[in-house]
This record gives sequence, C-alpha cells and structure tokens, in this order.
Amino acid sequence: MKKLKKWQLFTAAGAAIVVIGTGSVMMFSHPSTPDQAVTKETPMVQTVKDGSIASPVLLTGKVTANQEQYVYFDGTKGDLQSILVNVGDQVTAGQPIVQYSSTEAQTAYDAAVRAVNKADRQLNDLLTNGVTIDTTGDEEADAKSASQTQRTVDSQASDLRDAKSDAVDNMNKAKALLDATTVRSNTDGTVVEVNKDVSKSTTGTNQTLVHIVSNGNLQVKGELSEYNLANISEGQEVVLTSKVYPDKTWTGKISYVANYPTDAGQAGANAAGGTQGSGGAKYPFTVEITSEIGELKQGFSVNIEVKSSTQHPLVPVTSIMADGDTSYVWTVENGKAKKVKVTLGNADAENQEILSGLKKDAQVIVNPNEKLEDGKEIGKYDKID
Repeated sequence: MKKLKKWQLFTAAGAAIVVIGTGSVMMFSHPSTPDQAVTKETPMVQTVKDGSIASPVLLTGKVTANQEQYVYFDGTKGDLQSILVNVGDQVTAGQPIVQYSSTEAQTAYDAAVRAVNKADRQLNDLLTNGVTIDTTGDEEADAKSASQTQRTVDSQASDLRDAKSDAVDNMNKAKALLDATTVRSNTDGTVVEVNKDVSKSTTGTNQTLVHIVSNGNLQVKGELSEYNLANISEGQEVVLTSKVYPDKTWTGKISYVANYPTDAGQAGANAAGGTQGSGGAKYPFTVEITSEIGELKQGFSVNIEVKSSTQHPLVPVTSIMADGDTSYVWTVENGKAKKVKVTLGNADAENQEILSGLKKDAQVIVNPNEKLEDGKEIGKYDKID
C-alpha cells in the first residue's frame, strides 16, 4: 500500500510536472503583453505627403520655336524691292528684313507733311497778327465792328485748328504706309527660310518671303482628340521623352488648349451627325518647356506624359491591403495601430494615390501584415523618409 501510495504520489508529482511544463509552453507561445500586436518584422512607418500620379493620358507633339515670324508677300505695299537677309543670318528685333518700293508712299508722306506745315503757319499767323479793322471814330459803331471781327477771327482759328488736325491725321496715315514698306523682325532669332522668287499675282499673297525662329526657349505643339479634351487643362505638368535620347526626360506644362478644333467645319458636321473619322475632332495645344533644353532640338517629335493637376495623399503601394472590395491602410496614432478605410485613385510602380480616407502627414505602415490589430500598440517601429 505504501509503495502504491509512493507510486501514486510519484505519478501525481509527475503529472504536476507535466502540467507545469505544459503551462510554461503555453505562456511562451503568447505575447508577454496581451495588448501588444506582434509582427514578424519591425514595422516601417512613413509620413504621407501630397502629390500627383501621372494620368493615363499620353500625347505626342513636335518641338518648335517659342516665337517665330512668317513674312508673307503683300502686293498692297507696292512692288517688292529687296529681301535684306539670307538663310542662317542672325537678326534682332526691329531689324529691317524686307523692303518694298517706297517711292509712292514717300511722295504721299511728303505731301501730308507740307499740308500740316501750311495749316500750322496759317493758324499761327492768324493768332499772332489777327486782322486789321478800320475805325470810324464812332465808339459804339467801332465796338460793334470789333466784336464782329473777333467772332470772325475765332471762327477762322477754329477752322484752321480742324484743318491742321485733319492734316496731322493724314500725315500719320501716310507715315504708317511708308513704314509698312519696310518689314522688320519682331524677334531675335535665326532666318531659316528665304524666298526671293515670288509671284506678283493676287494668288501669291500667301507666299512666304522670310521665316524667322527665335533663339533660346522652345515649346511643343500638338493636337489632342476630343476624348482627351476633358482630361487636359492649362497648367498641368508634363514629362517629355524623345526616341532620339531615350534615357533623357524634360519637364513642362500645358500652356494653351484651344476651345475650337482645327477644322471648325468638320466639328459642325459632327454636331449635325456627319462623320470625321474614328479620331474625332482635334484640338491644338501647346506645352511650355520648363527644364533645361539640353539636347532637345526644333523639329523633334516627342511623347508627352500628362500629370494630374490635382494633389492627393500618396502612399507606397506596399501599404495597401484589401478586405474583399474594401481597401485600407494601417496607420500609427499614439503608438497604436489604426485600420483606415481608403478610396484609391491612380497608381504607378511605387506610389498609390488616395482619394479619401487619409490626410497629409498621417503616419502609414508601409509593410503591414495580418497580425496587426486595430487599437493595439505596435511597439518598436522604424521611421523612414
């Protein structure tokens, strides 16, 4: 019996040991602090910043001079006398580049100047010398005569002032016509085209005499379809790339979007049910290049990636988690994890745009996992830029 009791005691002790051992295992398989969530790796936290993701709108365009001047033949100015520049010449604003015959215009201007001078002399003579009247010795009669004469002088002076004013207007018009016979450059630039063989017929009025492009800043011109019109607005930032230099990029912004298509007639036909082709109406646009020009040259064809003009909070794509159709992120507030439902916008390879649910300067966990619990302390974490 005693042995049995000993055996029973031993067995009971052994059982106690097993229970205690099992209890020890259970204790080490749970967090030492019940309110603390455990992750397999140290959480990494990043501050949310506002930004934009490139929109899916891709355009094409051609690099052109920021300013250029076309001088067309104009038969109303007279006979073409000479073209004063050659291809490759550097010109400055105000420099004469085309000269029409000015003989008739000069004659008209000289005549107008003489008319002004004549009116001026007549007016000055009247105001300086007046007119002479004979007196009779009758004070009353002489006073009446003087009064009538003064009214006559005032009327003549008024007429002469009007005549001088008309003469000055005619002189100014004659001067403008004379000046127009000399066409001047309106920009600093390079002459890229000269055409000295022009027709003097009425059909030759659209012939280019001289083409000048400005030096320095460049721009990009192109056309966008009616389907992209709603997604493009002035001020949007863009990134430019060229197949000539595939490893380089340039930045710019949309500086102009036309309100009317390139062919208003076709646009009207479309509105009335006509056809214009699968591309729809085309609207001209201009991009101002804001970065250094570098190797970019006039005439280059470029691809244009349009960035969204709206700023939204951006988070790393790794921070986005899904629960069915619901997207959410984990943030840190006062050392505790917080599950935040968000609405997603555009995304690229690195960043996700958040349309709602998250604000700038929030602290988001960029490497969340399923062990995070809402409202639980996350313990130690690393802060990254």
